Amino acid sequence: MLNVYQQRIKGSPKAADGDHVVFSQVEKSYDGNTHVVKSLSLAVRRGEFLTLLGPSGSGKTTTLMMLAGFEAPTAGTISIDGVNLTTTPPHKRGIGMVFQNYALFPHMSIAENVAFPLAARKIPKDEIVRKVANALEMVKMQDFASRRPAQLSGGQQQRIALARALVFEPSLVLMDEPLGALDKQLREHMQTEIKHLHKMLGVTVVYVTHDQDEALAMSDRVAIFNNGMIEQIGPPSEIYESPNTEFVSRFVGDNNLLDGVVRECYASSDGDYRAKVTHGECHFEALTEKPIASGSRVSLVLRPERVAIASQGAALENQVDSEIIDSTYFGDHVRLTCRIPSGNEISVKVANTSSLGSLRSGQTLAIGWRSADSRALLAAGGPR
Repeated sequence: MLNVYQQRIKGSPKAADGDHVVFSQVEKSYDGNTHVVKSLSLAVRRGEFLTLLGPSGSGKTTTLMMLAGFEAPTAGTISIDGVNLTTTPPHKRGIGMVFQNYALFPHMSIAENVAFPLAARKIPKDEIVRKVANALEMVKMQDFASRRPAQLSGGQQQRIALARALVFEPSLVLMDEPLGALDKQLREHMQTEIKHLHKMLGVTVVYVTHDQDEALAMSDRVAIFNNGMIEQIGPPSEIYESPNTEFVSRFVGDNNLLDGVVRECYASSDGDYRAKVTHGECHFEALTEKPIASGSRVSLVLRPERVAIASQGAALENQVDSEIIDSTYFGDHVRLTCRIPSGNEISVKVANTSSLGSLRSGQTLAIGWRSADSRALLAAGGPR
């Protein structure tokens, strides 16, 4: 049964499709010279789960802090529901926040911690009691109301932090590395919990992490930050399967990268572009986002799981003989490292089957992949 919070979010006129948060040409510099965030223009859709993903120092956390109001932009504007809140203080933005360190008050009970945002807004006491009970039930912590944070596990404390962020019924919730302090199994469980809450409540979530697996598993869209700018933004499958730059291909998931020179680029019957690329003495074909001039230097991007043993695969347009130089057992799959004639190494991820038992280091192995499973990315400085 939907509680009052769910009914308000799902039934409100504000829940209509559209942009909830808009960054317009936002910049941030602490010293006037170096920009941590550069000319950021970004629209967050109402009700979506958007993850800001990138390495340390890429600008993702600074972007979140500017949205929360804890940092002021050097230039540009930030709007929520069409209202410019660039200079509005944090406590007047009506945003829920969840931090990595939980930020719970140790001297307060769990119920008092969850009630704090309501008390700060001078909500009547009887309403506070009802809202706190609803919030604790929502995160399955209703039996812990009288305990103190120190009496809870890390996962339980994070649930309380979620309840406190949601108790005053915000339409926008920001999460800054909320699962970073948890172990792998608990982190994966909490990912499922957060996804469930997002789907159930319909809130807009802006989530910061450096964990690529977490971003791919939880998000409607992922924005890849690099050097203060968004390198690529899109659904997780698009980010993973169709990286637009070499940085994205390296940062998200495992990738084989082979340098090469374009011999020819043509439009295929499928409506995409394909490049014929020379790599050493080998000739490969790969997808490309747009036409690339002959003679351009490119990087071929190829996921290890897309490489097949040629004898086991059908219709592999790209094939090459290789030498197995290493084999690593991972239980459900085996990771082969194969050296091709150019001297480059290709990582091959294959399902663990009985036939793999005959593969040994030093053995020659024909490997291959479909053209549609590799991409040619223009190398920096190459002719366009």
